[in-house]
Amino acid sequence: LKPLWLSDFGLGHSALSAAHMEKCAVTCVSWVPRGKCQARTRDAAEEDMTDLQEEMAEAGASSSSGKPAAGLEEFQMEKYDDDDDDGGMQFFSILAADAELALEKDPYMTGNAESDSDSQDFDIQPNDAIFMAASCEEESCVLEVYVYEENEASMYVHHDVMLGAYPLCIEWLSTTSSVNDGSFAAIGLIDHSIQIWDLDRLEPMHPSQALGEVKSKAKPKARRKKRSTEEPPEKEAHQGAVLCLHSSPFNRGVLVSGGADEVVKVWDVGQNACVHVYSHHSKQVQCAKWHPTEQAILLSASFDRHLAVLDVRQPGQVATVDLPAEAESALWSRHKPFECLASADNGGVACYDVRKMANKAPTEELVLWTLQAHEVACTAIQDAPCKDLLVTASLDGEAKVWNTWGATPRLVMSKNLQAGPLFTCQSSPDNPAVMCFGGRCPVIWDLASENLLTDIFDFTPVA
Repeated sequence: LKPLWLSDFGLGHSALSAAHMEKCAVTCVSWVPRGKCQARTRDAAEEDMTDLQEEMAEAGASSSSGKPAAGLEEFQMEKYDDDDDDGGMQFFSILAADAELALEKDPYMTGNAESDSDSQDFDIQPNDAIFMAASCEEESCVLEVYVYEENEASMYVHHDVMLGAYPLCIEWLSTTSSVNDGSFAAIGLIDHSIQIWDLDRLEPMHPSQALGEVKSKAKPKARRKKRSTEEPPEKEAHQGAVLCLHSSPFNRGVLVSGGADEVVKVWDVGQNACVHVYSHHSKQVQCAKWHPTEQAILLSASFDRHLAVLDVRQPGQVATVDLPAEAESALWSRHKPFECLASADNGGVACYDVRKMANKAPTEELVLWTLQAHEVACTAIQDAPCKDLLVTASLDGEAKVWNTWGATPRLVMSKNLQAGPLFTCQSSPDNPAVMCFGGRCPVIWDLASENLLTDIFDFTPVA
C-alpha cells in the first residue's frame, strides 16, 4: 500500500496519477461520498467459509439417526469414544500446561502485543476521500478502490475486485435488494449486464446483485444438487452493452441506464426490477442523467445526434434537440437548473435552454452558446460546486478549464495530464477543486494548486 507521490511522476504539485500502474484504459471513475465506506472491510473468503461451516453444522444436526454415513461402516465410527487406550493423554496434558504459561505476560515485552498496527493503517478513515476506477488491463478487468490523501497529495489502491467483462460505466449506490444502507458500486459491462459489488468486502467472488433477466440457456442435464457456493445465474440488463448509469440524487436506489440497444431503462434496485423502458432514441444511448433538483426529469444523449429531455411520468412527451455530431457526454448545470450541456465527437460543446426545448422553439433559439473545446472527441464535461467553472477532457489527452461567466465560455487553462487519451472526468462532491480523470491510469488534478485558477475561482468548500 505504498502511496503514489507527485514527485515520482514529474507532475509537480498539481496533477497526481497512478502512472506506475499503467493500464490499457481507465474507462470510468466515480467518487464515493465521504464517510460512506466502512472503516474496516470484511473478508469475503472468511464470510463464505463461515456460511459453509454453518451449512455443514445444520447438515450434521439434521442427521439424528445415530447411524454411520454410507460407506463408513468399516471404520466403526460409532465406537470411536470407547477406546480405552490413554497413551496419548500425557501429550495433551503437556499442551494444556504450555497454554497456561502462554497466557502469562512476558516481563520483557513492552507495548500492546494484541495491537495490529498494519490493520489500523489499512482502515479507511471517516475523512478519507475515496474514489472508484474501473479499468481494462492486458489480461483482466478490475475495479479498484482508491484512497486519496488530500493533505499529503498522494493516493493508493485500498482494495480491488476482479471483473468478468469490460467495464463501461460506474455509479455509487447506497442500497441493494438486501441492504438499505451500505456502499456499493454499480457497473455497466460490455456483456449487457449491470453488476452491483459491495465495496466493504475484500476479494468477493461474485457481485452482491445483478439487475435484469436471467439469460436464456439450453436446459442442462439432470445433475446432483450443488452447494450454494456455485456461481449465480447470469443476468442481462440490456440487449447490448451498458453504456451509462446514473442514480437519482433523491433516491440512490433508483438507477437509470442507457445501452447499445437504443433504450433507456429505469431500475428499482431494492426490488431488483426494471420499472420503465423508453425508446425515444434510434442509436446507442451514450449518456443518461437525472435532474439535480427535479425528481422526475431525465436527460439523455445518443449517437443518433439527439439530446432528449423527458418527464418519466409522461413517457410519450419527449423534447429533443439536434446535436452537431454524435454525443459523447451530457450533464445538467448544477448552478442553472434550466440549462443542460452536451459534448460531441467533433470536440464541440453546446449549452441548451430546456424551457425552450419543451416549447419546441427553433434550434437557433435553444442553443445558448457553442464552443469548439477540442480538435478531437470531447469525451467528458464536468462542472463543479465552484460557480462558473467548467472542465472538459478529450482524447487528445488535454484537460481544459473554462470560465462560463458571460455570453460565451473563455479558456482559462489547459493541461496535458500525461495519461494518454482521457475517457472520463468526475468532480469531487466534497472538495470543489478536486477532479478525477481516467486515461491510461487514474489522475487527480487539484485545481486549487494552480495560482492562475485560484485568482479567478472561489474553491471554498460548500458547507
